[in-house]
Amino acid sequence: MTSSTRSGFILSFFTLAAVVVLLSCAGQIPPPGGPVDVVPPEVIRTVPDTNAVRVETNSIELEFSKYVDRRSVEESIFISPYVGDLEFDWSGTSVAVRFTQALRRNTTYVVNIGTDVKDRRAGNRMARGFTLAFASGDSIDRGAIRGRVYDEKPEGVMIFAYALGGINPDTLNPATTRPDYIMQTGLRGTYSLSHLSYNRYRVFAVRDQYRDLVYDKQTDQCGVASEDVVLSAQRPEVHDVNFQLSEEDTTRPFLTAVRALDRRHLVLGFSEPIDSLTFGRGEFLLSDTATGESVPIALQFLRPGAPSNGGILTVSAMDSGAGYRLTVRKISDRAGNPVDSLHASGDFAGNGTPDTLRPQLVFSVKDSARGISPDAPLRVTFSEPVDTVSLAHGLTLSDTGKGILAAELLWVSPVQLLIRPHTELRFNSWYRLRVAMDSVRDAEGNSYKDSTAVVRFQTLDLRTTGTVEGSVTDARAGAGRIVVTVAGIDATDVRRKSISIPAPGGFLLDQLPEGKYVVSAFRDADDSGTYSYGLPFPFKPAERFAVYQDSVKVRARWGVQGVVISLK
Repeated sequence: MTSSTRSGFILSFFTLAAVVVLLSCAGQIPPPGGPVDVVPPEVIRTVPDTNAVRVETNSIELEFSKYVDRRSVEESIFISPYVGDLEFDWSGTSVAVRFTQALRRNTTYVVNIGTDVKDRRAGNRMARGFTLAFASGDSIDRGAIRGRVYDEKPEGVMIFAYALGGINPDTLNPATTRPDYIMQTGLRGTYSLSHLSYNRYRVFAVRDQYRDLVYDKQTDQCGVASEDVVLSAQRPEVHDVNFQLSEEDTTRPFLTAVRALDRRHLVLGFSEPIDSLTFGRGEFLLSDTATGESVPIALQFLRPGAPSNGGILTVSAMDSGAGYRLTVRKISDRAGNPVDSLHASGDFAGNGTPDTLRPQLVFSVKDSARGISPDAPLRVTFSEPVDTVSLAHGLTLSDTGKGILAAELLWVSPVQLLIRPHTELRFNSWYRLRVAMDSVRDAEGNSYKDSTAVVRFQTLDLRTTGTVEGSVTDARAGAGRIVVTVAGIDATDVRRKSISIPAPGGFLLDQLPEGKYVVSAFRDADDSGTYSYGLPFPFKPAERFAVYQDSVKVRARWGVQGVVISLK
């Protein structure tokens, strides 16, 4: 072969290879045009058939309506009772699932396929979970538990059911024990655990982040039922076993930073939000690390809107460059966990610079705001503690006629003031909140001269609002008041209003701006005023709640009636 012939052969070879590569790549691109694929995959055939009895096999077969992502299927198949590790053999849209353990005699097996299964082309997920049940004996179990998870993202939450027969329920810990039955919620958070044996069950909803089929504290969200569920021949199905998810906080907060802003102000950082009530009552010990001499503290406060950050004002000035130590005691986070005593101290260098900054203030309502509810709280927030006596003479609330309204000034913290009028503000009226800035003085005497801060606002016009009226029923003679809440679902601002009624009966929620709302209620058994989510271990049931089946649309000057909420 000549040199030119050899060169031509090599060129032809690489040209052919390039064409093959291009054709191969082109074959992987779906054809352009056509409708977008939004059809979810589903199971269209099983072996054995569902509800089959006297089954003797070491495998099942599933066929899907379209090509599916194989890994999503393999991670979404749950078989109860346990049949050992699973092995998968794929062929097109079908998969054979083999067991590594033999079936037990006279036992119903439930194969649940979760909604994480997605198709290969467009990534569409199954719209609802699929259940295949078969029995190795002559009959199949018929018990069922159904309900819903109420959450902003309710799809794909795992439902764990534990049979309590033969065990001490107080020892059941979902953090260490895998469930007897498993299901995954569908698009709207609904689920159905079917083909259960007659027994007593404890059921949880778990957002299982690791897919390890146990509840991982501090990682997984968990929903606790309001009671255990009993299935029997007289009551084979139980509905409305519903859940609300929450994160269980068991970690103690700790002090992360201490810094001197000037000779009398400290800023503190914590690992998580601190409960404001315990912070106000907490103990803060400040001392010179060289001499051991204590530095008295005048005030301590959390930053409004930033409850992981706090501030301290000392009585006397600290020395520049001197070493100091702050120790925190008797405070807790919002879950009630006390501060970690091993990480509750911080050393820092003193700052002898005097405070020359004037305090800043922010009103809770914006200037020229409209539609403010007459009972909405009026607050003024300051950047640092101020002289409360001088401010009391410099703050006024007035109406359009410039008539001064009597009001009570409540300091909810050293940096936040609540203004509470003695008489309720009128609807559809303009008001003015004014602060003479020379009355705003901090501990060092920094203040303003010859200036005022003013906000004008208009209260809500009743002609633009509507009402929601109905009743709450309770099938059980329960204890505790009932809290009814409407929450807006189609507005950019958060619209939420609650009332409390002493017992089952009628309710009326008024002064609601136009829009769509979800109506719910719960029985406040512990009289805390807030919903109690319960605990998975040690087990503490959640408070009973119910959500009205449809959203309600509130129109101006119209009332929505007949809203009946049933606590099951």
